[in-house]
Amino acid sequence: MDIKEKIIEKLDEKGFPDLKYFSSEEVLVNAISVLEKLLEKEKNDFAEFLNKKNEDLTFEDLEDDSLLDYFWSILNHFENVESKDELRKIIEEFMPKLQDFWNEIAYSKPYFEKLVYMDENLELDDEQRRILYLAIKAYKDRWIDLPVEAQNRIKKINKKLWELNDKFSNNIVDSKKQFEYMITDFEIIKDLPKDVLEVTRNAYKSKFLNEKEWYLFNSDPNASAAIMKYCSDRNVRKDFEFANYTYASTWEFDNRPIILEILKLKEEKAKILWFKNYAELSLNSKMAENPEQIFDLIKWTLDKAKIKAEKEIKELEEHFHWNKFETYDLAYYTRKLKEEKYDVDEQEVKKYFEFENVLDYLFKFVENFYSIKIKKIAIKSYNDDIRVYEIYKDNKLISYYFLDAFFRNWKRPWAWADSMRSKTFMKKNWKTVEKVPVVLNVCNFLKADSWKTTIYMWDAETLFHEFGHALHEMLSESRYSGLSGFNVEWDFVELPSQLMENWVWNKESLKKLWKHFESWEAFPGELIKKFEALKTFMTWNFVARQNEFALLDMTLYSQKAPENIEELDKNVLEIVNKYWLRKRKEDYKMYCSFSHIFGWGYAAWYYSYMWAEILEADVFAKIKEMWMFSPETWNKLLKSIIWQWTRKDADKLFFDFMWREVDNKAFMERYWI
Repeated sequence: MDIKEKIIEKLDEKGFPDLKYFSSEEVLVNAISVLEKLLEKEKNDFAEFLNKKNEDLTFEDLEDDSLLDYFWSILNHFENVESKDELRKIIEEFMPKLQDFWNEIAYSKPYFEKLVYMDENLELDDEQRRILYLAIKAYKDRWIDLPVEAQNRIKKINKKLWELNDKFSNNIVDSKKQFEYMITDFEIIKDLPKDVLEVTRNAYKSKFLNEKEWYLFNSDPNASAAIMKYCSDRNVRKDFEFANYTYASTWEFDNRPIILEILKLKEEKAKILWFKNYAELSLNSKMAENPEQIFDLIKWTLDKAKIKAEKEIKELEEHFHWNKFETYDLAYYTRKLKEEKYDVDEQEVKKYFEFENVLDYLFKFVENFYSIKIKKIAIKSYNDDIRVYEIYKDNKLISYYFLDAFFRNWKRPWAWADSMRSKTFMKKNWKTVEKVPVVLNVCNFLKADSWKTTIYMWDAETLFHEFGHALHEMLSESRYSGLSGFNVEWDFVELPSQLMENWVWNKESLKKLWKHFESWEAFPGELIKKFEALKTFMTWNFVARQNEFALLDMTLYSQKAPENIEELDKNVLEIVNKYWLRKRKEDYKMYCSFSHIFGWGYAAWYYSYMWAEILEADVFAKIKEMWMFSPETWNKLLKSIIWQWTRKDADKLFFDFMWREVDNKAFMERYWI
């Protein structure tokens, strides 16, 4: 069999994808040829649809088992978790061709007219009508009647923006790969967690092939966070903060020219589409109505956050009799204050969050309340740490799920959820094609080199959060991938995931779920009381920081794009210093690695985390009122929100669970406003 045909045949299999094979040299060498063959098929299918007589159209004509999308998703996933030149070349070479095809569909007037005909003339059920409504709205939002010249300009902008987004993300990975920091004085790092010391000591020995007790740090966010919390040398902490704020801001990996071009192109695109700025264009498909509404929300939160954050700093100053705290001191002295004044040791707390136990608790907890079964399956994948599962509901396989949990130096930072293969249920040529989705989570936890891996409480929150996204995608009544949970309004999409975090730190969860990884003793009641007292301890500096990001994002996409890099630097500094307690200096270039808004598609969307938290706090207050461990509560949540996907607008989904509009009272009480 021809290798290209073999790859396509493997892609068409219904089971879990053979990711080990798809990452092999055989596949990568032939990837471009396979992509081009699949693209040609989709072009032919599209032309065939356009040539079909209107009276012969059926809704099934819109359903598509796209092997092109599937293979493209697999390759992009590999590039995100195992970044290497070979993959980048494949993506960079093929993406313009794919973007041309997407642009052709996005501005195809004949295709739009067929959608309108189907909406007006076919007998449709509610889901089919919803899919057509969303598709037609998207065409209208893109101004399908734009002159051809304007359409062509938008197509060129779309292609260029993808290229810039990809280059932006690659620069961050490459810049972080270069970071290494050797520490030879054990005394200044003796308080670091043992697993961090073990990993960095082994990294030194592996690279330099000697037995000195020296420590080699890279850009692993876990090790960097440990330095900021436990390293007694201010200069070392300052070095790590400087590195974190200057990634991708110099020399060949400087992202500033890329950011400048992104801002200018998005501004141009917005104006072609009759919006004042890109922020207005972005919010056109969100719950929020306009940038002014977001600025009011940010100001309302930041005004309160700044007052409380100042009190938090004051408490540090009074306890340590020192008033010269810099940003690189906050994590270190906050940790010491917790230990000295409140008798809470994060390393002791961490022992209740051994990774395997956390994962086991998460799965059993979800199985119980959503009436699903999560079954681990033995599959060799692209990395030995990958875990693969089958998800069953009512004894029926409804999804595959896999988890890539641990940090690797060539892996993109952060944590995320994604769908590698969409749900497929379609009838064509008298055959039924049914495939379950393949949903994934990627995290960057620090894996211990020996013994058991323990993670921090906030790491457990991250895992629960991302699995909340995965559940939202896996659990659905609808057979149509067009109504995917990932397609709900973006300032609502974080609601299901942020809700899941409550089952980590809430006192009822602490009592029921968490046990010491060695003794299996329950989470101590005395420690739970301390956690209650510390519920908002030093959180306002974090709230202010998150709102700083939201303000930076919304301002950059609301105002006129800067003319040059100097103006860009100046504007960013003015924005971040508007509310921050410690003024940033000119070397502050955090925005050069702000992946969310320049590489991940969150442009003028970053506020959605805070917006969704207001929704989530309101919903969780209702859940506690109904009792958070009640199957009836979870059943209502499932039926009202989770398995609805995008069947309704987000405000209606919220109303179906709450029977009222949003109230920010619970959010205010959470932070003691």
